[in-house]
Amino acid sequence: MRFLIDIGKYVLEIAKSLIRINTENPPGREFEAASYLADELVKLGLKTRIDRFEDNRANVVSVVGDSRPSLIFNSHLDTVPAGERERWLHPPFSGEIVNGKLYGRGAVDAKGVIASMMGALKILSEEDWPIHGSLFFTAVADEEVEGKGTKKLLKSGLRADFTIVGEPTSLNLYIAHKGRLVLELDFIGRSTHASMSKKGRNAIIYASNFLNTLHKISVREKISITPTIIHGGVKDNIVPDKCTVTLDVRTIPPIDIDHVIKLLKEIVKKSTVSKKCSIRVVRYIPPAEVSRDSFIVKVVANSIREVVGKKTRLGIFPATCDMSFFVNQANIPTVIFGPGDLERAHTVNEFIEVEEMIKASYVYVDVVKKILGKEKVKST
Repeated sequence: MRFLIDIGKYVLEIAKSLIRINTENPPGREFEAASYLADELVKLGLKTRIDRFEDNRANVVSVVGDSRPSLIFNSHLDTVPAGERERWLHPPFSGEIVNGKLYGRGAVDAKGVIASMMGALKILSEEDWPIHGSLFFTAVADEEVEGKGTKKLLKSGLRADFTIVGEPTSLNLYIAHKGRLVLELDFIGRSTHASMSKKGRNAIIYASNFLNTLHKISVREKISITPTIIHGGVKDNIVPDKCTVTLDVRTIPPIDIDHVIKLLKEIVKKSTVSKKCSIRVVRYIPPAEVSRDSFIVKVVANSIREVVGKKTRLGIFPATCDMSFFVNQANIPTVIFGPGDLERAHTVNEFIEVEEMIKASYVYVDVVKKILGKEKVKST
């Protein structure tokens, strides 16, 4: 398929403009980006509104059509923080292009994805919307923390027959994703003067022993446990009586919270003499999956094959995303698809291949025409 240069320019301009709007989460400040997209969506002829909440948080919601079948394009406006900006070869909010790569925080996760979806809407608008049904586009807040944006829209009644969640999948199709469980473990010791350390019980040592044991356990196919934050001590000459370890846990069914906590208690027992260790659940987003025989799976797989020219694998998205809410709360058959390599997300010098964004736009267009244009879907 020949890809139009003009659409490439449009997609690139949308992506660059979004990158230049800082939407780091925390603190979460998506309103400016939502307003920018709302203006662009109105130009394309979509009925659009900004769903603002918590001061500077916002979703943008748009739709064309008012009947069934119906399809939702969903992706997110927020990004993780850029970190130490001096470590970036290209400023994280500049949207610089070098050798066909667009750099910046959110380039791959997920502003490049949003730009690809906008490119699809641009193509469809120029074809005078050759669809029968309803096409929704939702760019949401807070996906990087707890999904407040998508949860809010679903709570307000947003529903459709199918959803495509836009995340960086390298133009592959994912039909499931891991759940995310955030836990805090408090290791309790006894403080004393550092010059008489044997009189106390050092909570940092207890936490360190736990982490060493955790590191040595064998990799499990359905669970990953990663220490991400550690806090301990109040002064450099006091033996710390408390140390808190934050864990990021990723699971797929049938692993649940109870199983994870039981496993961690066993590791604590093996690794430290501390008798006081509490485990708190900070946040939990369940895993999600859709049947590989689902209609939406067949459609997107066919579109990837026809547009990109490759047979896609049906995989499990390694990260967690808003698919969980569409599947587990609203029971909407949902898949994950988009341009960009997930390995570049959340990294210094994040970038996305421009050509991949353009290809994704045409895949999205093909999917819309197959579902809403009532084109016959070939079996896979």
